[in-house]
Amino acid sequence: MTQQPLVLTRRQFATSIAGGLAAAPAFSSQDPVVLREYATAAQLDGSVAIHPTKQFVVWKGPGSAVLNVETERPGDYYVAVAYACGKPGSRLTLRSGDSRITTITRAIHGFFDNDVYHPIDNFELVPLEGRLKLQRGKNQLAITVSDPQTTDPLAVCWVELTPAGGVKRVAAEVKEARAARSSTDWFVKSAYGLMFHWTAQSQPRSGAAKQYADAVRDFPVSSFVDSVRQTGAGHVIFTLNHAVQHCPAPIQFWEKYHPGLTTGRDLIGELAEGLHQAGVRLILYINLVGAFSSPNVDSKGFVEKCCDVLEEIGHRYGRKLDGYWFDGWNGAYSRYHDIRHDLVFRACKAGNPDRITAFNFWILPVCTELNEYWAGEVISPTPLPTSRYIGCGANRSLQSHFLLFLDAPWVHSKPNTEMEPPRFPSEKIVDYVDQCAKRQAVVTINLGIYQDGIIGPKALEYMSAVRRRIRGS
Repeated sequence: MTQQPLVLTRRQFATSIAGGLAAAPAFSSQDPVVLREYATAAQLDGSVAIHPTKQFVVWKGPGSAVLNVETERPGDYYVAVAYACGKPGSRLTLRSGDSRITTITRAIHGFFDNDVYHPIDNFELVPLEGRLKLQRGKNQLAITVSDPQTTDPLAVCWVELTPAGGVKRVAAEVKEARAARSSTDWFVKSAYGLMFHWTAQSQPRSGAAKQYADAVRDFPVSSFVDSVRQTGAGHVIFTLNHAVQHCPAPIQFWEKYHPGLTTGRDLIGELAEGLHQAGVRLILYINLVGAFSSPNVDSKGFVEKCCDVLEEIGHRYGRKLDGYWFDGWNGAYSRYHDIRHDLVFRACKAGNPDRITAFNFWILPVCTELNEYWAGEVISPTPLPTSRYIGCGANRSLQSHFLLFLDAPWVHSKPNTEMEPPRFPSEKIVDYVDQCAKRQAVVTINLGIYQDGIIGPKALEYMSAVRRRIRGS
């Protein structure tokens, strides 16, 4: 019987996490390595093209994608393909030298199983029967689709190859990684929370915007916390940075890497204290990939910068910082194939070992077991989850969590304009949060916020209705 490497392929590098978060080992030539090869780097032929998002390759008919694979470990490899399909039944063949695997694509199920989303929005990392042989050095891996079904037969993000000799070790380390996760019980109890993209791009209702440092200086923490309390939210996700690399606190390592973009006022600390006193948990949104990755920074440098900042932040705010939501993490993995995710995950626990973390891979398969909840960036309050822990699709085994924006498209960035109107009827949002809570799934709703810290009044009405349904008051 062919071994199925389903859990094996969720880790890129085998790392030792014995005892939860033990010291991370240095890699050696003996460490089994899971190779991840991105389809967007392939040579394409036939009815196949890179998707406009540049995140995956889409077949519209027969065609092939040829990847260059280099390894120092010759031998047999198990194969898994991260794919989505509009309709199952296409013939998919992977070939390396004289070895090949042929399979028929199956239906991929996940959160995006309804008419609101495109058929190729549901991705999953699918293990295939059989093995491919790789020689030492350079190899060509051809992915061919024949007998395609419909106009959207297949979309492929990447192929993962696990050396046969590393199967047991990688499986054990996946188990240990899951055991290293912090509890999400408080998150489930929260039921729903709010997200605020308050950034250097945020605009006032009218007039000229203030400079970022001045806006931070004048941010009304007390009235903001009162507004949050009015909504009944159990948690708040607040942006540290977003498209621009400003940080609303005197974080020394952030200042080192982004001179002049920190502030004297510790707005994060004041928010953490105010929300903590109100019984509301704080989660920080950080775009580490946007802040610290570039063509001039290698994987080691990127991870070091991330860890420097996270350890300082974690120790500074301690137990008053309950979680992280990291954006763009699919970009980190596609840029850095040897990323030491275990080091970043351990840095997330600095000052609070119970802190929970989501790494946003968008709709793509989550590449690591080292995170606690799904980032859950969705566009609509449908469909409903089936359980607390996700059982299929791109985010298998993670705590169910869904994030959508209600009014402003994440950031209220248009000068001299009123807050954008809510996108959905009030009752639809109320029912959605209620049904998710009954399934122990968490919902976060992004509300537009003016530069002066004022939330849109219509959104506050909506969230007050949610509070009455969920909290009973």
